[in-house]
Amino acid sequence: MRELSGSPQLVIHPNASSLSVVMTEQQFVLKLQNGEGDSVAQCAIPHNTLAALYTEYVDIVRQMAAVDGSGPVTRLEALDMAKKATHDRAGRVIKRTCSDFELDHATSRRLFTLLFALRVDTTRLVGVHGHRSVR
Repeated sequence: MRELSGSPQLVIHPNASSLSVVMTEQQFVLKLQNGEGDSVAQCAIPHNTLAALYTEYVDIVRQMAAVDGSGPVTRLEALDMAKKATHDRAGRVIKRTCSDFELDHATSRRLFTLLFALRVDTTRLVGVHGHRSVR
């Protein structure tokens, strides 16, 4: 898992070496395993737990795409801050829900990104991939 993150700052349970994510109709089931394949921790995140945050995040990204290049910079900056705040709230929800994973805030935000991409078709969502620099 640490290899996939591309970042040495990934903070997760010290005995975990892999993460599996199973998506059912009702929830995500996340499991941490050690190098021998033994379970280290498990967490279930019902889809309705993050549903409002997914919707809010998508709405902000759509507004950013509509403003991009044609609107005032202050509007784009405000939307970018709103997107970060939504991402932060989602990270806190995941960190609290999966407390046995011993996540830090940055790692829980990354996990939200993964769950968001699995739950929402981002291929048709302009502006969702990466952060943009504001002029």
